[in-house]
Amino acid sequence: MNKFIIKIAVFGVVILLSIAFVFSLADGQSDLFYKRFTSTKQTSLLIGSSRIAQALMPSVINKELKNVTTYNYGFTYNLSPYGLAYLNNIKKKLDTSVSDQIFILDVNPWGLVSNSDDPNNAALFSERGEFIETLTMVNSNPNYEYLIDSYAEPFVKLLHNNTNFRVEDDGYLMLLKTFSTEELEANKDQVIINFTELLDELQFSKLRLSYLKETISYLKNYGEVYLVRLPISAELLEIENTISPDFDGLLFKLSAESNVTYLNYLDKSKRYNYIDGHHLSPESAKVLSLDLAKHIKQLKHQ
Repeated sequence: MNKFIIKIAVFGVVILLSIAFVFSLADGQSDLFYKRFTSTKQTSLLIGSSRIAQALMPSVINKELKNVTTYNYGFTYNLSPYGLAYLNNIKKKLDTSVSDQIFILDVNPWGLVSNSDDPNNAALFSERGEFIETLTMVNSNPNYEYLIDSYAEPFVKLLHNNTNFRVEDDGYLMLLKTFSTEELEANKDQVIINFTELLDELQFSKLRLSYLKETISYLKNYGEVYLVRLPISAELLEIENTISPDFDGLLFKLSAESNVTYLNYLDKSKRYNYIDGHHLSPESAKVLSLDLAKHIKQLKHQ
């Protein structure tokens, strides 16, 4: 009997060690989010959707601004729209021991909508029950909580990471694949189809706008906040204007009320290249990151 118990115990230990080994292989290519929850608390967060996740490189911004260490903490429009869940998650990630930080917030209509009949009912928000809301540990390496509760793929996939993206140490979502001209056009066409289909489901949410205001107010305790409208293609802008026709006017009013700077790069959209009409290519992300950093530097020295 004792030998049987010992064998069971040894077998259990082997299983646990095997699981721990597989979990140890999780990295920036395991999925699009994991690595951001394995870094320590961070300063000067870049906040928003996948648009900012692929548009702004902290490495470029930090080099230009010198005394600032930014970190890209953007996810997706349906996982990290402005709301209580994202705000609470940001509070867990932010290193509040550092002052004079900068915060760059990606602002576009997708982050201020709800796909329910009652757009101001927080119980119906798309992020409810997702890891943005439920994850208690966002600074743990390895992050077993995320892997067990939120990793969407079979664990065997951790043994052979072959995705087209890699989350860098600074949170930036790096595209590893090069698209042909035909693929780029196909990508944009598909995004236009997807976004057009969503229009019937989405409504602007005043409650999300209030959470954006609350997020701005919280971050201002630790530094300067910049609201940034990232560049996109003309076709995607036309769709966004359907959601909120006077979005710019809304942002100018919000920036004035909150006493923060609003920077709009839509008029420079043709300066950059996209992989699907609204996510920048890595090469253009470098250009935009430098453009934005120089802009912020000028504003700080006025």
